[in-house]
Amino acid sequence: MTSGGQWVLVTEGSDGQSRAAVSAVQLLAESGRRPAVTYTTSTTLAAASRYCRRRVHVPAVDVDTSGYVASVRTELAHRPYLTVLPASDPAVLELELPGRHLVDKLEWEPRARRAGLAVPPTESFATLDALLAQADQLPYPVVVKPNVKRTLAAHVASPRQLDRLAADIFPVLVQPYLHEPGGGILGLMWQGSLVAAAHLRYARTWPALCGTVSAATTVEPDTRLEDGLAELLADYDGLFHVDLVGRYLLDINPRVHATLTVAHAAGLNLVGSYCDLLSGRPVPAVRAPAGHGYRWAEGDLRSVLWSLQRGRVGPRAAAAALRPRRRTVHSLQLLNDPGPALLRVAHDAHRIAARSSARVGRLLSPERDRTCA
Repeated sequence: MTSGGQWVLVTEGSDGQSRAAVSAVQLLAESGRRPAVTYTTSTTLAAASRYCRRRVHVPAVDVDTSGYVASVRTELAHRPYLTVLPASDPAVLELELPGRHLVDKLEWEPRARRAGLAVPPTESFATLDALLAQADQLPYPVVVKPNVKRTLAAHVASPRQLDRLAADIFPVLVQPYLHEPGGGILGLMWQGSLVAAAHLRYARTWPALCGTVSAATTVEPDTRLEDGLAELLADYDGLFHVDLVGRYLLDINPRVHATLTVAHAAGLNLVGSYCDLLSGRPVPAVRAPAGHGYRWAEGDLRSVLWSLQRGRVGPRAAAAALRPRRRTVHSLQLLNDPGPALLRVAHDAHRIAARSSARVGRLLSPERDRTCA
């Protein structure tokens, strides 16, 4: 990385566990930029990267929204930043960044249909009570997800499971659970054109039934799908990632995404290309070739073990799924930038220890002793 490159601010504004933010920092550095990172806690992964040149403390966006926005804007006013790269949907919305009109699923779904893209049948519910009132009418299993991504979507197999939903995730959308193969497209839009893209076929996700991609492979581009996406995203300039199931468009993420690493392995530094375009430099149209693999090691291990425990795969298939593969990159790189991966391990160890301590505490509590007596 050169010492005189442009400053770019990467911000998540949440718990600091964004693998996408880590990937953005690494790719910014490779392209000669100087990455700065906002952090909310000492366990912010991107701030632990060896390539992070500046750390800016901000309040958590969901705890102190106005404080978060004020802190980010103060930082932007004091340095000549080229741009801000958000790593969460709340950051896009609260900072009023490009693509905020794509964060709410209710807003973009009608536009997607007009662009010729298939969207699953969808119902919207403003409150938990409204959803429970229609519980017996839903086509189970269903997927329940917030209009704006604050939590992961939930797989719901029966009306009884609706009671487990938290009231603060509403309003939500409810869609039928689709059993077709999953996939995604990571790309860069600029002035109405899809400049660069990597098409992915998902092998697994975590959580297994309704989560984010944990293992994937690049595949040949689908030009018809690209045409529809280019029309849908014509008024947006920037990085994006979309999730698909079969032919259906599920989610649009107008921000950096953890799968940036596999696009880079296939020859596309999408973050660097976006910065080049912002700087007035031409960027040629390019598509990622097929055959490059991606893995989120932690999530993929949990996904495979989940399937093994439930008899969905046998021991041999599980071992085959987890074996190392050539031309496969990970969302957290251990060798060339160990800080984020090691911090993630420490974070998980602390979380497991806290859960174990709480479990022991419940077992030894006087209330439990009286109940058992």
